[in-house]
Amino acid sequence: MRFLFIWFLAIASVFAVQTKTIVDMTGRSVEIPLKVDKVVTAGGTPAVNAFLFALGCADTIQNGMNGYMSGKNWKFQAVFAPKIATQKVVSNGGPSWDVNTEALSTLPSDVVFVVNKISADNLTKKGFPTVALYWNSPESIKETMTLLGTIMGKEERAKEYNRYYDETLTQIAKRVSHVKTKPKALYLRYTNLTLPMVSTATWVIEKAGGINVAKGVPDHARINMEQILVWNPDYLFVWNSDEITALYQDPRFAQINAVKNKRVYAVPMGAHVWTHYTPEQPLALLWAAEIFYPERFKEYPIRKRIYDFYEHFYHYKLSEEEISQILHP
Repeated sequence: MRFLFIWFLAIASVFAVQTKTIVDMTGRSVEIPLKVDKVVTAGGTPAVNAFLFALGCADTIQNGMNGYMSGKNWKFQAVFAPKIATQKVVSNGGPSWDVNTEALSTLPSDVVFVVNKISADNLTKKGFPTVALYWNSPESIKETMTLLGTIMGKEERAKEYNRYYDETLTQIAKRVSHVKTKPKALYLRYTNLTLPMVSTATWVIEKAGGINVAKGVPDHARINMEQILVWNPDYLFVWNSDEITALYQDPRFAQINAVKNKRVYAVPMGAHVWTHYTPEQPLALLWAAEIFYPERFKEYPIRKRIYDFYEHFYHYKLSEEEISQILHP
């Protein structure tokens, strides 16, 4: 009998799921399977997906995109991971990312990703193995990649990306750091006169050699036309090509330098909006720097950099038309 009991324990240990403990980006210790095969991106879905794409883990994602994200704006999510278009949605989208636990419980998951501690704690209490990702600085891009690399068993891939990130910033700095007269820029959501992601937009604009006139304003703040006229940016970055058309036709903007000089651009969007938290963010720096200082970047144009990035990290060869769609959403 004793022999049978020992034999049973030995067999059970063979088939038991091996685990490891990680510390997420809010300081929570989380026990997860040693090998993670299935994940749910319940919070920050397009951003977290973008990181997983770059790690070569698109096939591990079990959920789909919220309805308003499944249209043309985030269409490259389904290009890089086609099954996302038909998979079940488990949250209501940002900024709250409220999770439907009933829908979540129907999906297999080794790890559930969210983007705040409250959601992580609530889901953990309900039995879901939940990891919180938390973005509060430009360094969060590399920190997120490192953590996800550890979780997904892609440590070397994460290190490779982080080297690319650092090398890209160094290349840009060498070309723009000595510029004395810098252009003023503003990232604006024209349809409702709000300022999306001022914190990351400031970092992108400044690293690209410009000045963000809205620096210090809270993310997603609503502003009035009078303030835009006072700022009078030399460059305007907006949400999409439709906003460019509408803005040029709006007489309120006629005297803004960016409009007078035809320097209004839509922020590119691949897996996610480049100026938001995404591993594509170095491309946003290159894109903005080339707009500000085209002569300093002509030897390696942005279209070539875009192709190389997605081929290398996303294992996807973009067509010329697809590159244009990313650049002109």
